[in-house]
Amino acid sequence: MENRAIVRAYQPILLIFIVLEVAFLLLAALLLVWGIDYRVLMTGNVLLFVVTTISFVLYIRGLRNQNPHVFVRVMIGSMLVKFFVCLVAVMIYGMIARAAVDRNGVLGCFVLYVIYTYLEVRMLLRMNRKPKNV
Repeated sequence: MENRAIVRAYQPILLIFIVLEVAFLLLAALLLVWGIDYRVLMTGNVLLFVVTTISFVLYIRGLRNQNPHVFVRVMIGSMLVKFFVCLVAVMIYGMIARAAVDRNGVLGCFVLYVIYTYLEVRMLLRMNRKPKNV
């Protein structure tokens, strides 16, 4: 797989991360009025971006392998790791914040999880596409 194609596939993930971080900073006052702590969303966004980037590297390794079973194992494994990292992060946040847990912020992070997962699947489908005349 060509490096240019890899960079092109990764760009939407990087763009979403940057746009969301800037939006959370610019809309911090409005989010607080709605009862959402922007710091929870920003932390969740960073965590999801890091885990998605690690998954992306694993996907590239799986796509480069000739054995199709390797790619399937990598894909399922990285999605499970991403899910459990997020689950552990929510549990740690709950233990630290106790009664002050921002439920709206956690739900917002769930929406971010869905966005990043959608981008991952879309990216994988594009990268795994085979040329028609092969």
